[in-house]
Amino acid sequence: MGLFSLAVLVLSGVTITASKGAAASRHLTIAATLAQDKLEQVRRAGYNAGLTVPTETTEAYQTIPDFPLYQRVVRMEPGRPVPDLQTATVTVWWADDRHSVFVSTILSPR
Repeated sequence: MGLFSLAVLVLSGVTITASKGAAASRHLTIAATLAQDKLEQVRRAGYNAGLTVPTETTEAYQTIPDFPLYQRVVRMEPGRPVPDLQTATVTVWWADDRHSVFVSTILSPR
């Protein structure tokens, strides 16, 4: 009976760990998809010739449709890495800013 109880205890610990890992993977996948989708929108909008100072736009928690647990920040930096280029970085946060993922691209004039 004691051996059986120990086995059940060990298996329940493994189940809890697996559930936490699955939830973390789900959050990471959603965040990466949200970041990539926004970066694609930025790419389609293209190079902003009027951008002279860094800008940051935030979609706060509870404002992204269907994804209230996430916050998305788009940062545009002119002249980075060199003059006449712009760096766009999208960061997605979740779990009250304890976790994040980001993607970046460089935009050039056409």
